[in-house]
Amino acid sequence: MYYHQYLCRIPQSTWEDVSKVKQLDNQSFNNMITEGLRYVVESKKQHLSQRRKTRETLSNMVSV
Repeated sequence: MYYHQYLCRIPQSTWEDVSKVKQLDNQSFNNMITEGLRYVVESKKQHLSQRRKTRETLSNMVSV
């Protein structure tokens, strides 16, 4: 499996929160970041889908 390597800047307060969660949850930083990215992608897909449905509904209402 191919793994993409990406360096990023994380605000100190966010890193401290993630470090605390890591201690409680016993997951690696990598697993938490990957899980968070999956959550963001799924959330964005749902949001975009809902916007598309709303736009189509409004278009259909105006066309009628």
